[in-house]
This record gives sequence, C-alpha cells and structure tokens, in this order.
Amino acid sequence: MDNVSDTPYEVHIHPGQKWLKLDIHTLIEYRDLFFILVTKDFVVKYKQTILGPLWFFIQPLLTTVVFTFIFNRVGGLSTEGLPPMLFYLGGLTLWAYFSQNITATSNTFGLNFHIFEKVYFPRLIVPMATVVSNLLALSVQLTSLIGFVIFFKCTGAKFQPNLLGIFLAVPLLIIQTAALSLGFGLVFSSMTAKYRDLAQLVTFMLQLWMYASPIVYPASRLPDRYRWLIYVNPVAPIVESFRGCFLGITSVTIPEIVTSVILSILLLLGGMMIFQRAERNFVDTV
Repeated sequence: MDNVSDTPYEVHIHPGQKWLKLDIHTLIEYRDLFFILVTKDFVVKYKQTILGPLWFFIQPLLTTVVFTFIFNRVGGLSTEGLPPMLFYLGGLTLWAYFSQNITATSNTFGLNFHIFEKVYFPRLIVPMATVVSNLLALSVQLTSLIGFVIFFKCTGAKFQPNLLGIFLAVPLLIIQTAALSLGFGLVFSSMTAKYRDLAQLVTFMLQLWMYASPIVYPASRLPDRYRWLIYVNPVAPIVESFRGCFLGITSVTIPEIVTSVILSILLLLGGMMIFQRAERNFVDTV
C-alpha cells in the first residue's frame, strides 16, 4: 500500500479566463439559459399588473402627450412642420429602449449577487438577456409608431416616410442602439459593483442625456457652434436617423453617422472588457 505524503499543500482557486478575451464558445453553450432569462425578464416585469403589456403602449403615449403640450404648445419649439405628436413619438420610441437597457443592466452585479455567488455561468449572459428582452417592448412600441404614421398620413399630414429606410436602416439602427446601450450598461454595472450609490446617478444622468439629444427638438435647430455635440453624443445620430426614416426629414450627416457607429463599437468592446475584469473579483466588493 502506497504511503500518503504528509507534506502540506495549498490549492489556489482563481479565474481561468483572461479579461481581455471574450469566450464566445461558452456563451453559445449556455444559450438555453440565455433564452430562459429573456423569457423570465419579460414575464416578471409585468406579472401581477392590471394592464400588463398594455404599458408598452401607454408609457410612450403619455410621455408624448406631455411633451407635445409642454415643448410645442407652451414652449413653442419647432418640429420642422411635422405633426408634434409624431415628432416626439418618433424620438421617444428608440430612446426609451436605449434608456431602459442602461437602467436595467447598470446594476447587474448588485441585483444578481445571490445567484452569481452560488453557481457559475457566463455573467455576460444576464445583461445580454435584458437587452434582448427589452426588444419585445420595443417591437410593440414600434407597431404603435407605425400605426400613428399611417393615421396621420391618411388624414393629410405633409410628410413622406422613407420606406426603404424603414425596411433597411431601422433594423440596423436598433442593432446599434442595443450594442451602444449594452456597452454603457456594462461599464456602469462594473462601477456600481464597487460603488452602489452610482446606480442612483445613472437615472439622473439619463434624464440630462435625453435633453442633450435631439428628441424634443430637431438637430437642425442646434447652432453651428454647438454642432460638435452631435459627434460626441453617439445616440443623437441614431435617434435623428430613426425619426427621419418614418417622417422623411433629417439633418444628420454621413460623418456624424460614421462617428456614431465607431463609438458604439468601441463602447461595446470596451464595456465587455471592463465587465469581464470586474466579474473576476466582484464577490469581494459587492
């Protein structure tokens, strides 16, 4: 019988994945969990509510009515001759998806700590599932926007939707919005893993960000000396292009669009790297 050595030894448990490497293969292996989380996130959000998914219609419509009254009727802001309700709804539809993604993913570690500390799975699946789940709400709101576009067009409103842009550009703009919001959400979630109170700052920041974007006013109303804001705000060309596809009027330029796409890609990649670095030791900080 072999003698067992009494020599003391230590076992070091540490993350095996490098934070600069994105393991796509592992994400694919956990695709079943991904779809479960997408369904769960959608169902839980409106479970035990009176109106349920009808809130998808009600929330943007109420906000649109308020914006129409305050900014157009009272404030007198121009909508470039477009129906004010369509103008604001066209900007709010995609912005709502963008802001919901950031709000929901910015506290990923704090909200899911009780799961993360017990079982292993790629943490990136959680924020990705949230972004995909919110697409269901966006699809309902998009249907509402199309319905209002048809209604105003039939009543004689003077605007011309870009049908080619609706079928080709809108899906790409939605994908870019998903990537951009996921990138920002991953960065914020990495920060709130250590500093919990930053989650409150995210909500306040999004409110300011909305007014800095061409949602309640057209980008063409910006003075030339402030035009640079379109370049440093990647969501501005997205919202302006999205609204332009449905209403036929936009002042966004090709360089602004290209800059927005490049920033979206860089923020997504950077967010993933920062998130993977934070997940290696977040249990010690949350």
